[in-house]
Amino acid sequence: MLKFKCKDVGFDCGFVAKGKTQDDIFAQCATHATKDHGMKPEDITDDLKGKIKANTHKSWF
Repeated sequence: MLKFKCKDVGFDCGFVAKGKTQDDIFAQCATHATKDHGMKPEDITDDLKGKIKANTHKSWF
């Protein structure tokens, strides 16, 4: 299981994504970013994706 916390990339946010793959995490983050942060798809840059990937960690729960 992988886990990502939105606050780990600088947002004041309690969102946590959990999934089996990095693609699962990216999909949840994209939905969250557009819905809750008002971001557009073009706002989700390669730099932001890199930060998400760097802050995605293995989790036991």
